[in-house]
This record gives sequence, C-alpha cells and structure tokens, in this order.
Amino acid sequence: MPAPRGDGFWPAERNALRPPERISVSAWADRHRFLSPIHSSRPGRWETSFTPYLREVMDAVSDPDVERVTLLSSTQVGKTEALLNALAYVVDQDPGPTLLVMPREEDAAGIAAHRIQPMVEESERLKAHRTAYASDWKQKELAFDRMVLYLAGANSPADLASRPIRFLFLDEVDKYPPFSGREADPVSLAIERTRTFWDRKIVMASTPTTRAGYIWREWERSDRRRYHVPCPFCGRYQVLEFNEARVRWPKDDRDPVRIRKERLAVYVCAGCEREIPDDVEHKRRMLLGGVWCPEDGQVRPDGTVAGGTSGDHRGYHLNALYSPWLSWSEVAAKFLESKDDVPRLLNFVNSWLGHVWEERTEVTAPERIAALAQDYPAGMVPEGALVLVAGVDVQKDMLYYVVRAFGYQEESWLVEAGRVERWEFLAAVLFQRAWKRADGLPVRLLLTCIDSGYRTDEVYRFCVVHRGAARPVKGQRRLAGIPIRAVRIERDLAGRAVEWGMKLWHVDTTHFKDKLVRLMGLGEQGRPLWHVHQDPPEEYVRQVAAEHKVLVRNRKTGASSEEWVPKPGAGPHDWLDAEVYALAAAEMLAVYAMQPPDEGKEVVARPEEPRRRTWLRPMGEGFSRSRRRGSWLGDLGDW
Repeated sequence: MPAPRGDGFWPAERNALRPPERISVSAWADRHRFLSPIHSSRPGRWETSFTPYLREVMDAVSDPDVERVTLLSSTQVGKTEALLNALAYVVDQDPGPTLLVMPREEDAAGIAAHRIQPMVEESERLKAHRTAYASDWKQKELAFDRMVLYLAGANSPADLASRPIRFLFLDEVDKYPPFSGREADPVSLAIERTRTFWDRKIVMASTPTTRAGYIWREWERSDRRRYHVPCPFCGRYQVLEFNEARVRWPKDDRDPVRIRKERLAVYVCAGCEREIPDDVEHKRRMLLGGVWCPEDGQVRPDGTVAGGTSGDHRGYHLNALYSPWLSWSEVAAKFLESKDDVPRLLNFVNSWLGHVWEERTEVTAPERIAALAQDYPAGMVPEGALVLVAGVDVQKDMLYYVVRAFGYQEESWLVEAGRVERWEFLAAVLFQRAWKRADGLPVRLLLTCIDSGYRTDEVYRFCVVHRGAARPVKGQRRLAGIPIRAVRIERDLAGRAVEWGMKLWHVDTTHFKDKLVRLMGLGEQGRPLWHVHQDPPEEYVRQVAAEHKVLVRNRKTGASSEEWVPKPGAGPHDWLDAEVYALAAAEMLAVYAMQPPDEGKEVVARPEEPRRRTWLRPMGEGFSRSRRRGSWLGDLGDW
C-alpha cells in the first residue's frame, strides 16, 4: 500500500477529501471515460460529439432540478453507455448509495463483470476510488472508497427491498418480470428504497414493448422530449420519423439487400421537401445541430426552445434513424425484411423505432379517408345539409377548425378545414361568414365546440363573448354511461354555481371516435354517411387518419381494453380532434333525431310553443326544465 505523503494523508484519504468538480456528466465522460475495444466499435476516449443527442440525457442526471430521467429508445443509440457514464460520474463526483437493476440476476452479474469493472480499470479517475481489499468487489456489491454500488436482478425481490439508496438506475425495465400479485412490482420496490433521500435520482431506460410496459407509462408521465434536428438545406427543425412521407426509396425497388448496400433511401425534409441523401456528413451535421424539446414546447428557427413545461421528470425518446451506427437505408431495409412477418415486425417497431407494439382493432388509413370525397368544392354547403356545426382544437400557436354540415340520418359533409392564429380570425370564419347551400339558401352555423385543455382562459373568454354559439369542451377517454356531461364553471363569490352560468362540457372521445368510424363506413359494409369535399388537403387527411384503435393489456391483471392511440410516427392529429368536437356539437343539437318530412308535415313541432319557424337550439342552452318536454329540434321549414 502506498505510504502517506508529506501532508500526512494516505492517497485514499486525500481522494475522499477532494471537493467535487463543478462538471456535468457529459463533460466528465469526455475527460475521463475510456471505451474498451472488447465492447466498443470506437475504442478509446469517449466523445459525446459522436452521439450528441445523449448529452442532455446524461446531463439531466447531474442537474439538481431533475429527479427522474426516462429514456425510451431503440437499440444501437448508445443507451447503455450513457447509463454507464452517469454511473461513473456518481462514483467520482457525487457519491452515494446506488442500485443498478437489470432484468435478471445473471444480467446484473454479467454487467458488473464485463462492463463496470473494465470501465473502472480503464479510467484513472475511477481506479483511484477502488479500495485495497479484493473482498470489496463481490458479484452483487462493488464497494468504492466513498460509496457502494449494489446490483440486483428484477426477479429477486429480496435484493430490491433490502437497503436505502440515493441513486437508482433501472435498465431494460420492459424485460422485468410481471407483477406476481404477492408483493409490489420490481420497479415500485426499487423506487421505494429512495424515499429517505431528498436529493434522489431515478434513471429508467429501455426499449419499449407495449403501452402497458413500465417504460411507456413512465414516458407518458414525463415532459416527453424529442430530438429536433435541422434540415441541411432549409434549416427547419424537425423530429426524424420513419413513415412513408419521410423515408423513401425507389418505388420499383423492394430488394432490402440492394437498398442497404447502395444506400438508396433518402430522408425527405418536412419543410422544403428536399431529399436528404443517405451519407455520413449530412447526418452528422443534423445530429450536431439538434436540440431536445418538450412535447408542449417549440423549436425556434434559430434552434432555441420556446415554452415547454419545466418539471423534475425529463423524458427522452430516440429511434434508430438517429443512430450514427445505422444509415437510413439500413433502417428501410430492415423494415422491408420485417413487414410481412409479424414477429419480425414487432421487433422492428420495438427495437428499431423505439415504439410500442399495438394490436389494432380499428384502422383508418389516409387513402380510405380521401376516398370519401364527393364532388363539391370547399366552402360550399351541400344541398342535403340542414345543420352547420364546427369543432376547434387549440394548440400553442394555432387554432385548427372544421366546419361540418349535417343532414338526415346523421349524414355529414366537410365544408371547410382550416387553421388560424388568432381568436378574432376564428370568429370571422365561424360567425361572420355568409355560409350558403348549393341551392343558394343561407345557412347559419349553430354551435361550435372548442377544446379547453390548452389556453383554457382564452377559450373561456371566447365562449363568453359568443355565448350560445360556442361551448368549451374537455375531451376524456371514458365517461361513465353517457357520451357528454356538463359541469357549471361560473360561480359567485360564495363559491356557488351560477344557475345560468357557463358550463364546461366533458366529451367521451372514445365514443365519438368509434362513431366517426361507423359513419365513415370503414368498420362495416354499407353506404358511408361521412364525406369530405373534393381535393381535401393532404395534411388534413393524414391527421384524421393519425390514430387507430388498439388492444391495451394491463401488465398486472392481464385484462385488456380498447383505446384510440396515435399511430407510430403519424405526427399531429389536431384536425381529428376538431372533427370529434364537431361530432359532439351535432350530438348536443340532437341531429340524430332529425327525420324527413312525412307527407308534407313539418319535421318537428313543439306543442307548448307557437308553430313558428326557428333554428335548432343546443340542448341545455337557454331553456328552463319545464320547457324540455319536446324535442330540441325546431322547425326546419326555412331550410
């Protein structure tokens, strides 16, 4: 053992007393981490610039404002090395009791012997923290001079629940054993060990399996960040997605071997639509210029991020298109090899796209939506229409709207789908435009449902100004028993609901999406009752088809339920939400009750009112309960 120096301290004591550097995980790794040629295709000093998307992921571990880090990723993007860098940083810079959990006990023993111990030996800074006792390095426990690293398999509950820890690393969590029913699931057991530390860190990483898997549920609880990269031609920032609009190869060439070997695939920019060739230089420039952006944030043209919720749970998603080890042609070739074989396709979706596998029960495809077009122009109300409604989906900087006309048997026609940036523009479109039918008769837009889940105060203000013609709605996946429920939101100073105050209308989005598919005629044989105008915008068609209904299985109980979820890589679905709210508006007007005139009789009559011609009135709007004996449909004779 080395003798103490002139200051009287042994090397281990001097090392223990040295204050930590003010340095991030990525900066520490660039200085002190070395990769072994046994486990790396790029041996030598670690370079974060080779995988720049991992910089913020690693630095989140050293950020005092972040408690949880969730990495949902494909394989071959450097996920495990990022975890090892964070683990090494803890040993050298921020020591504390640490637990690394792998799917099985043998996995924990393997990573200790083949990855962690060699990592320590190859770094002088880490080697300095080893003790002089060989007994301190056990199969499930590595003791350093200032901390202990425990290793456990998720299949061993005793190892997960035996000691308090400050740092928790959970790798490949979707391969952990399922909940047995006898005690808590392995993730919950491990997290329970961190409760006594106010400055705890919980790092979870995995390729996904299904929506019921651990990693997807944690990802949904996070701020859901994606890596936006600039186009090398126009500079527009975008998320790399694998779909037919973005990744393309020659249509007449389906040979995966030739596509991979000759690099025939290209990535099409979402901004300028130019084809970005499959070469290392273009991809490297894009990756180096990339930025992480939360789901509710926005990347400005200069690469800075605007908005976005700032919380203590960071979530990151990566797919194989970002990997510097894989070309876009290799990803395309893998898809072509897998698309006709369900087990191989499942692996492609999970391990290459970093997305969950879903058992689809209802599918809407863009070409099937486009096939519902009829021969009438945008902006015109078809002759068979009787009721005009609208739905609006609210986003950070845009208002997406649809105007839809309904006739008998709930047959409907898209009149206009558009987007505006300001509320006054929306009011001008909906309430000041002179809508006319094909036969020249004027039509008034009776009711608009506006999503209030975002920019809520602005939505309420707009609905107050246009009371009776606009309603705030809030979409929910399930409502017990009924598709629509209203709650009064205007209250007096005592907190009592104002009798005729404004209401918030909760809408069962699952019910209305199911109904939308039925009206489209996609789920059964028969004449479609839902139409779009001629030449609908491509983006509108794509967004309406951006979700599908899948079977979601509960990991703990095994029970399953059907849910509408976004398709992998499908992009936004704002116009789909707007269509759902328009259908809800039609339901509020009870258009399902409209019947064709019988032998010249009027459509609907109210016994308690004079037989005068009126517009439909939305249910629950401006009537006392004593006047609700009849239908809410007025006489449609003026139409």
